[in-house]
Amino acid sequence: MAHKKDRPLEVSEAKQNLRESSSKINYLGAVKKYPLQSVGMAFLAGMLWKKARKKIGLPPGLLEIALQVIKRL
Repeated sequence: MAHKKDRPLEVSEAKQNLRESSSKINYLGAVKKYPLQSVGMAFLAGMLWKKARKKIGLPPGLLEIALQVIKRL
């Protein structure tokens, strides 16, 4: 960075650094690269979350779906 190490950043400088670094992050890169796998994993995670909250055992068919999704990754 262009600032000196011995002085703290001004608020405007800190905001500018934050904006620059946040513009470089691509949060949806993996979703755009692997859309089918992303949807499958989100579906599977939703099913598991729902069952975990109810404290009911997972259905046996869910294991087969999970294995198919993992194979496609």
